[in-house]
Amino acid sequence: MLKRFRSQVGNAGLVIAVIALIAALAGGAYAASNGLNSTQKKQVKAIAKAEAKKYATAGPEGKQGQAGTDGKEGAEGKQGAEGKEGHEGKEGHEGKEGESVEIIPGEPASCAGAGGVTYEVAGSPTAVCNGKEGSPWTVGSVLPTGATETGSWVVEGSSADTEGVYAVISFPIQVKANITAANVIYVKLGETNAECTGGPSLPKAPEGKLCLYQSVMVPATESGPEATFAGPTGLSGVGNISRSGGLLKFTNIKDGFRSAGGWAYTSN
Repeated sequence: MLKRFRSQVGNAGLVIAVIALIAALAGGAYAASNGLNSTQKKQVKAIAKAEAKKYATAGPEGKQGQAGTDGKEGAEGKQGAEGKEGHEGKEGHEGKEGESVEIIPGEPASCAGAGGVTYEVAGSPTAVCNGKEGSPWTVGSVLPTGATETGSWVVEGSSADTEGVYAVISFPIQVKANITAANVIYVKLGETNAECTGGPSLPKAPEGKLCLYQSVMVPATESGPEATFAGPTGLSGVGNISRSGGLLKFTNIKDGFRSAGGWAYTSN
């Protein structure tokens, strides 16, 4: 009968059954201390743990623990060894000195015949051509022969000007020589002249002549202008009109007198 029971429950089951029976009959103390040998005690513990795992259930998840404190900063690492010095570069080639060749004026192949210089640097030739001749029409230069310059003049005064009044004309481009009174022609308002064929708004002059055109004169009466053109003079009040300009003198001035006009001079 015992053999049949062992085949059904196994040795471990038999041991547990025996222990349970002993505990029931003689008390747990005897079974724990005197009823089993060392091998049987180990088997009992192993069987008990295995059976406990089968029937154990997982409890609820615990609360998250507090974050731990930061660890101490690690020590600074040692500086690495200094690298080797690089090789010195090769010395560059000496540059080629620039060369220049004159371009003779009139050669159509370069600079359109104006002439200049061709210079070469590092094998790349470049032509530098002469510029065009500058215009003589600049301040401080001399008016060329046949060229005409123009301007305007204005004068005013009263009966108190017993010595007369003066209108100023100036030449931005200087004339070649002083202009004498014989070469100054005054064309009164409403009159014409065979040599000075222009007018106040479009003054003209033949070579070597200074033509003065009156365009405004107030007051005027039936008997004529209220002033008389007394002729040109130098800027100092005496002599001829200079190369840079001069004065036009008016006399017999009446109150409220004002006159104006244009001028032209052509160089000879």
